[in-house]
Order: sequence, then structure tokens, then C-alpha cells
Amino acid sequence: MSSQNNREILGILGGIGPLASAAFLKTIYEYTLGEREQDSPIALLYSDPTFPDRTQVLLAGEEEELLEQLIQSLKRMSSFGVAKIVICCITSHHLFARYPLEIREKLISLIDVTLNRVIQSQKQHLLVCTKGTRRLEIFQKHPLWEKAKDYLVLPQGEDIQNIHDVIYQIKQNVDLEMLVPVFEDLLEKYQVESFVAGCTEIHLFSKYFSGHHTPYSSVDPLIIIAEKLAANQLFSLESVK
Repeated sequence: MSSQNNREILGILGGIGPLASAAFLKTIYEYTLGEREQDSPIALLYSDPTFPDRTQVLLAGEEEELLEQLIQSLKRMSSFGVAKIVICCITSHHLFARYPLEIREKLISLIDVTLNRVIQSQKQHLLVCTKGTRRLEIFQKHPLWEKAKDYLVLPQGEDIQNIHDVIYQIKQNVDLEMLVPVFEDLLEKYQVESFVAGCTEIHLFSKYFSGHHTPYSSVDPLIIIAEKLAANQLFSLESVK
């Protein structure tokens, strides 16, 4: 696939989970559509829900099958001529260092995007992520963590599992209205008015809160990427090394 008029193509590895990556593609066009749809970004969504559960296999130390499937999917996407790739699963970022260099050169890290915005914000946010991301310390092991940690509130105790359960209910397409009270209670408990979408399923909550005029805001890497696409800044972002 060649890009029209030499325009760069954004690749999206989705299906992990399917609703989050589909919502991300919709977000891209909500942020970038102008008077002419022909001027909108070119995006390729490769949605494959057959990947094994990332939290389950990574915490069990059984990551080889997942890694191989990710690499094969990323190579397949690269063959379509994408310039940059977003993997719509933050827990899978644990494996970034094991990808071949030619793949890493195309990847946009959602952790990079998130922590840079957190540092810029100079305010506190509740880190909302899977128990896999939390136990693997995917955010904490990032080079920007030391600069960002004072602005991140980490859920404790049973709240880690409760958040994980909410994320998996989103995956199952449970009505968000049913989950909002649980989410709002967490934000009130930790005395914050903002949260980090540390799992791509939480993108659906970010969009819900922004559309319902609530007092809560978010740092959502998928929204940030859509904003950068709209500003013609995305393809100049530094890739994973």
C-alpha cells in the first residue's frame, strides 16, 4: 500500500482490546476532520483480538507466544508502508525492548506520551491501569518516572484489583453509566480531579467524562496522539529506541 500523494500512514495495532482501538480510530477523525475529508489522516487499523491476555501471560512469565504474535503483526503492518505505529495496549509495552530495531524505529510509546504530558501538567493524577501494568512497574521503570512520580497517585490495596475489574468490564462492553460511580468514588477517595488513562480501555472513560461536562479530566495518550495528528506534529515524534 503506498500513501496517497506521499502522505505518511499511521498504523494502529488493535484488538487488544477491540473496543479501545476502534474508539481510538474514531477519536482520530473527531479531532482531525476539517472541511474536506480528503485532508484527513491516513490510518490503518489492524484489529486482532486473538492475542493472549497480556496481564495473564506476562505475570506468569509466559510471554514468548505473545511476543512472537506481536512481532509478526507489527511486521505485517510495516509491509503496508506505515510510518509510525501505535500499539493499543499499555501492558504490552513491557515487551518493547525485545522488538527488532526496524520495528522499534516505527513505534510511538504510549508511556512516553503519557509521562511527558504528566510532567507538563504540574498537577496530580490517579494512575488507572491493569494489575499487570502495575505489578510489572511499566510506568515506574520508564526513564521519565523520576520527573513524573510526584504528579502520579498510585491506587493501593484492593483498589488495584477493583480498577482491573472495571477495565475488564469495559472490555466486555458493559454500559459505562454503570461503571461511572465506581470510577468517581476512586477519584474522590484519592482526592484528585484527574486520572491517567494507563490502559487503553480507559480511553472510553476519558471520552465519557469530556462529553458529560464533569469536573474530572484525564491524561489520555490516545487523545494526545489525536491532538498531535491534528496539529501535524505526530510523525516528528521520537520513536522507541
